[in-house]
Amino acid sequence: MILKSKVSIIIFLLVTVALFASVEEEQAHHFDWYGFFGSVINAVILFGGLIYLLRKPIGELLYKRTLEVKTDIINRDKNLEKTSNQLKELQNRIDKIEREVQQIKDISRKKAEDEVKRIEELGKNECEKIKLLTKKEIDVKIESSIRRLKSKIADLTVEHFKKDIISELNDKSHDKIIEKNIEISGEIIERE
Repeated sequence: MILKSKVSIIIFLLVTVALFASVEEEQAHHFDWYGFFGSVINAVILFGGLIYLLRKPIGELLYKRTLEVKTDIINRDKNLEKTSNQLKELQNRIDKIEREVQQIKDISRKKAEDEVKRIEELGKNECEKIKLLTKKEIDVKIESSIRRLKSKIADLTVEHFKKDIISELNDKSHDKIIEKNIEISGEIIERE
């Protein structure tokens, strides 16, 4: 139907062109109706014959082309739908990956905070241990110094005592010391 209307329009345009062409030639002379109708009949026969001969092949060609375009449109719609679905899947994957990355970040942040607290606690414990060990070491050194000092004082005292005894010791006090030691030794022997 559309094809027939297009053919009719083409024939009308050709007739009009032929009419104007013949009118310009003959304006100076009289109008040749026989030539005009002959040209119209020739054009109708020519185009009618072409349409008659080429109608089926052109119709089939247009039909095939229409089917190809329709198939192409359907395939493009399917591909578009498939691509849209793939895009949605990719977007879902990206969203899922972003959520997983955020979860990993949150877990890592929490672990880091816990690790910082644990390290701070260990640091405090180590600090306390170091303080305690340092205090013990200081106490030991003080005690050792006190012992050395006492030993030195004792040595000095003994030395001083020796000097005093030697300077004050005479035979009489020496005999008294010996007698006192013998008495002490006797008391010790009696106890046993």
